[in-house]
Amino acid sequence: MNDDYKPRFSFEITDEQKERADRLITTYGLRKAMFGQVLDDILDLIDEYGGVVIGIIASSKLKPREIIPSLKKAEEVGEHGNNR
Repeated sequence: MNDDYKPRFSFEITDEQKERADRLITTYGLRKAMFGQVLDDILDLIDEYGGVVIGIIASSKLKPREIIPSLKKAEEVGEHGNNR
C-alpha cells in the first residue's frame, strides 16, 4: 500500500447542506476534526448496541444530537452558553 494513501469517507449532500457547511465551517481542518469525532461516536454506538442504532438514526425518530455523545454534549454547552 502506498504511504500517501489516506482513507476517505464520502457521501452525497444537498446543495443547501454544502452552502451551510461552507458558511459555518470555514476554518481549515475543522470539518475533519468535527466529523471524525462524530463518526467515532456513531461507530462506538453501533459497536455497543448493534444495528438498532442505525435504524433509530435512519428512521429520524430521534435527532442524532439526542443520542450521539459528542453532539449531545455540544448542544448542552451551547444551550448553557446561550442562557446567560
